[in-house]
Amino acid sequence: MGKPSLILAALAADALPGLNFIKVQKQTRDDAAVSVELLTTDDDRLILLKSPLDSLASTDLGTEVRALQVLKHVSLPFSISAYLGKTSPKAIRVALAFDYVPGNPTDLTRMKIDDPQVSSIGQALSAIHSIPTALISDAGLPEYDPAERVRIMVAEFDRAMDTGKVHPDLLERWQTALFDVNLFKYRPTVIHGSMKSDFLLCQGDVVVGVIEWGLLSVDDPALDFAFLHNEGNQDLAEAAILAYEGSTRADRNFRQRAQLHYELTFASYLIEAIASGDEAEIEEAISQITWLHEMFVAGELPSLRPTDFTMSGAEVIVPISQAASFTAPVTIVTESIEVVDLAEVKPSAEEPSPQAKKDEDELF
Repeated sequence: MGKPSLILAALAADALPGLNFIKVQKQTRDDAAVSVELLTTDDDRLILLKSPLDSLASTDLGTEVRALQVLKHVSLPFSISAYLGKTSPKAIRVALAFDYVPGNPTDLTRMKIDDPQVSSIGQALSAIHSIPTALISDAGLPEYDPAERVRIMVAEFDRAMDTGKVHPDLLERWQTALFDVNLFKYRPTVIHGSMKSDFLLCQGDVVVGVIEWGLLSVDDPALDFAFLHNEGNQDLAEAAILAYEGSTRADRNFRQRAQLHYELTFASYLIEAIASGDEAEIEEAISQITWLHEMFVAGELPSLRPTDFTMSGAEVIVPISQAASFTAPVTIVTESIEVVDLAEVKPSAEEPSPQAKKDEDELF
């Protein structure tokens, strides 16, 4: 081993005393703020070692640890990582050890709508969204109701508009959607929060593992489907949603919100690129925004208009004019968490309400 590998092995040994490491392999990932290595022990066990490179990454890894502590109490139809340990204060740098989850990242670019893998993706997301929300609350992980989600989206919209680099057609499209409270009448569920194809691990046609749980929260379930539009296409997203709806009740505007979340990722990328000052990144972000506008002008973007229906209950969404920045609540983590087998959990009975029975589309 070279010197860097020896250092990593020493960090792993500090985090997991008693294990002997014989091989180190660098793992590539989009997040440059976290260094990830795959280590092999002398008994062929695979361990992921993650080292945060800044304070924000350190906080995110801490959140992932809390999320995994929650998920270990839930029976899911796929494997997840397990938090194993952390380096001691005397170590030269902070590193956290996790079990490696085997499987191949999904490749949406080669997937067809009738591939069994698409159905497995929908069912995997359904299982995540069926986790009882009380587990997230008890662990002090973030919870966002529809009003809070709108505030976050409006703030992102405002920043994108302030760049002066988004075509007015797109701004009008997004603003119209954000103003329509009917689009955001949904029941928040547990979501992965940062879903992408690389985080869905498959063997054959089946999702066998899901990784990177640092944004586990209670939020809009449509957020977990935005990546299908981004990395796949509209037809693929629709096929996955149909599979999802086979076991989970989705509100009537689920598809429109998934599309809106997807489109706003273009705005987020533009904002981040401008903040970085990287001219190449800025140019790429503007190019992507231009492409999205061309798709809109050509009539190739699906409508964001909500499905018409009548609501019998009171509105809970705040007016768009009152939207402001939102900070998720943080509470003390509790370990008194009930083990839950999702095979025995029915989404419709997850959170019984003392209120009178509502219209089938009144989800909150």
